[in-house]
Amino acid sequence: MAVSNLIIINAGNFGREVHVWARQAIQAGMPWRIKGFLDSRSAILDGFDYGTPILAAPEDYRPQADDVFLCAVGDPQGKRHYTTMLEARGAQFTSLIHPTALIGHAVRIGTGAIICPLTQLSCDIELGRHVMFGTLSSGAHDIRIGDYSQISGGCQINGHATLGEGVFLGASVTVLPKARVEDWSYAGAGSVILKRVKTRTKVFGNPAVQIGTVD
Repeated sequence: MAVSNLIIINAGNFGREVHVWARQAIQAGMPWRIKGFLDSRSAILDGFDYGTPILAAPEDYRPQADDVFLCAVGDPQGKRHYTTMLEARGAQFTSLIHPTALIGHAVRIGTGAIICPLTQLSCDIELGRHVMFGTLSSGAHDIRIGDYSQISGGCQINGHATLGEGVFLGASVTVLPKARVEDWSYAGAGSVILKRVKTRTKVFGNPAVQIGTVD
């Protein structure tokens, strides 16, 4: 099997985590070699021992023939910006499914997704492109999650719930069965979503109530 050169967009906090998980995926058989990071902050890895270079700023990099990409940007709008920019230059994105993730039957995972350690996805699930599903989070049957959404660690998304495009769930958010979280909305850590979060709404609490809007 041909080996691809993996490039991680963002060398910050989440980028370093993705680097660790990518190495573990390689050990489990993924045909990658880690080529480097894309980040405009040339000194961001100073003091860390990763042995992986920052190749360029994302704005300056031109994809090469054997490159594949993962976007480790936690903000959904930033993720859309960088992936769209690089895709326009011909970048090919791959998906990272950690070896410890439990993936059930008829789980459809879009290109560019990052499925973190100890995630559980049961059955008949659809995840869009560039979705991140965080460590120790679980997705029950028949959930739908739109492109660019970010599901932080410890979340529980229950059966038939729907998350739109660009949704951000903070750590340990619970989404109740059949609830709907609309596009580009934000739920703060620990929130419990009962029914509906409107487009570009920021919510927090148990039960989750609106505390602002998302620009």
